Amino acid sequence: MKNSMKINMLFAVIVLLLFAAVFLVNGIAVQLGERFHLQVDLTYGAVFEVGEDTRALLAALDAPIEIFVLSDIGGFGGSPYLAQAQRIIDQYPRFSNFVTLEYVDYAANPLFAVRFPELALSHGDLVVQSGERVEHLRAANLFYFTQLPDGNVSVVASRAEEALTSAILSVVSEERIMVALLSGNGAADGDAFPQMLLNNNYIVQTVNITTAVFSDFDVLLLLSPTIDLSEDIVRRLEAFLYNDGQYGKILIYTAGVAQGALPNLDMFLAEWGIRFDDGMVFETSPERTYSFQPFYPTARYVDERYALLLRDPSMPFLMPLARPMELIFTARDGYHVQTLLEFSETSGVRPADAPEDFTASDATRRGPLPALVASSVNVLAPDGEHLRSYIVVSASTGIFDPIALQNTSVSNAEYLLGLLGDLTGREDLVSIRPTSLAGRTLGITSAQAMRLSVVLTGVLPLLIFAAGIGVWLYRRYK
Repeated sequence: MKNSMKINMLFAVIVLLLFAAVFLVNGIAVQLGERFHLQVDLTYGAVFEVGEDTRALLAALDAPIEIFVLSDIGGFGGSPYLAQAQRIIDQYPRFSNFVTLEYVDYAANPLFAVRFPELALSHGDLVVQSGERVEHLRAANLFYFTQLPDGNVSVVASRAEEALTSAILSVVSEERIMVALLSGNGAADGDAFPQMLLNNNYIVQTVNITTAVFSDFDVLLLLSPTIDLSEDIVRRLEAFLYNDGQYGKILIYTAGVAQGALPNLDMFLAEWGIRFDDGMVFETSPERTYSFQPFYPTARYVDERYALLLRDPSMPFLMPLARPMELIFTARDGYHVQTLLEFSETSGVRPADAPEDFTASDATRRGPLPALVASSVNVLAPDGEHLRSYIVVSASTGIFDPIALQNTSVSNAEYLLGLLGDLTGREDLVSIRPTSLAGRTLGITSAQAMRLSVVLTGVLPLLIFAAGIGVWLYRRYK
């Protein structure tokens, strides 16, 4: 009897010790989880983890940053993209002691808006504050959307890290680059690219090309105007790039296939060593086309320095609906023209007046053709410093279309941000790709798609059929 009681007591003590150990281990795990990052992201590209650029930025902070999320902590359910965004947001305080994160139940605490009377706050928004500087992110700013054929809108990618990191940069940066999108003269609006610049800590304004004061800006965007520039506008562009002898300015110009004769603009570009012809660039190699469309070619990297800035230099650069471009010279009178991207030797030009039965073999001009060039004027100042202004010229305005900038299979967004950041001398530039939760995008060329189609619809069924015949014959004559 006594032995039985001792055994029962020993068993009870062991059970109590086990319970105590479980609570102790859970408590230690909770404390460690609050202080250290113990979870592992096994998704391709670690889509639930902030990137190295963001971590480096957070590690370098020396001023307090407050992040307010206008939602209760459980308000990010119902969508994998919402869960991913919350996961990204929650990591920011872990990588910097200067960052604090607070979830605010906006419905239960309407007095919070009194702190930011100039902001039109809504449920789900984010507010980033450092001292007197404030950035407001709407919930929709955390994602890229697309319209479905039935009229509904669907999320195609998350930009939670890009938006939040850029907001932090905005409240801590002392100097920001001023960019002007020039309107008028039939110029395209190119909304996607200015929005991307805004998201990456540039100040972007849309101004009329006739009345704007160009000297107020560091960069001008002129996207495929269809009406020729007046001589006065050309002189103002020249004065902008000269900048009273200080240079340091950038003009980004893109061509479009719908442009007609623009003699004043053509003369201006010729001074910088660049000339455009009529027609449209096509690609004959399926390896270098997008979605089987010959007029949606990809360009290859010529300047390795900018290609090496890419996280994946094997990703193509998309150049839809491009005009044929030609370099008049590469160096003359202080001007230097550098090809950054080019169409391959299998490309060609379809003339604007080509007949309907035109084929690739009828082309009289073939690649390689320049696709993106940077022309600069280089002046040596009395103190020995090199002063430069740039014109970056693209054969395609389509490089700024959403299909190019928001496509995770091409490098347009990352390459253009890296190029502009380098030319403007920005040291605080953080280039963050949109994140897709649909798994790794099948970024293949037209030729690869054709081979895959042959394998899946032809070779594989034949192999299965042959295997079935083999099994039947084996059983039949065994």
